[in-house]
Amino acid sequence: MMIRANGPFNYGLAYDFMAQQDDCLYRAQSGAIRKAAVFDGSRVLFEVSEGPESDSVEVAILMNEGVPESAVEDYVTEWLDLEYDLEAFYRFAHHDSRLRHVVETLHGYRMTCTVDMMEALLWSVLGQQINMRFAFTLKRRLVEHFDHHIEFEGEQYWLMPEPAEILALDTESMRNMQISYRKAEYIHRCAEGIEAETLSKTHLERMDDYETALAHLTSVKGIGPWSANSVLMRTLKFRNAVPIGDAGLRNAIRMTDDLEEKPDRAYIQAVTDQWNGYGAYATLYMWRVLG
Repeated sequence: MMIRANGPFNYGLAYDFMAQQDDCLYRAQSGAIRKAAVFDGSRVLFEVSEGPESDSVEVAILMNEGVPESAVEDYVTEWLDLEYDLEAFYRFAHHDSRLRHVVETLHGYRMTCTVDMMEALLWSVLGQQINMRFAFTLKRRLVEHFDHHIEFEGEQYWLMPEPAEILALDTESMRNMQISYRKAEYIHRCAEGIEAETLSKTHLERMDDYETALAHLTSVKGIGPWSANSVLMRTLKFRNAVPIGDAGLRNAIRMTDDLEEKPDRAYIQAVTDQWNGYGAYATLYMWRVLG
């Protein structure tokens, strides 16, 4: 099936970004991305590649246990953020001195989102205060522990465990994976929240106001502003979500503004306040300033 984006979409930029990540839940190889997913207990493996028409992707279903094609289409659309009105962001960015040149060089670059709430919260905890390479290693160890995967052409395509399974995983097992006691506690609390619906995607999507959703997430021990904004940006798609304390954003603003030292929080807040409802995509493009 072919899926068209709402406006420009550069598949090559999306593929390059994903190929640089060591994420165990998809495989980017030879210009295509393969991913396994579960829908209401039924598994499917699909492959995404560059579409035959401009601003499109081609999706091939490689193995299916009865998942409707429309469910896969919806998943890919959400995963690659194909419904977002990118042209509206570009019209805004054209009048922003920091963003104007960045959007020209990255035309068609869209956010790679995290569809599953448990995966989003897990990553927001694992990624705290460690480098990304090690965070991906920890994620792989936890995912592979449950051994949920699809075997296809001699390769294993891993599936995210359910929140209830993670909640039942004892702390010592996570410590053996080199996940700290504190992060194990936070992961358990996130899984418990999803199971209780207080942190479920459905519950959070009912919160139309960014500040309300941010306050709700940060009220949970272990989910700070950086973690919460990561989830708000890539899973709940609050377009004004900005991780003010993010080191990459701080360094990018330092580069674009030609500052001798890293800007303080007040300086970053003054910059990001100008982005309003385009904060998430402005942040996404600013990160690419760093290469």
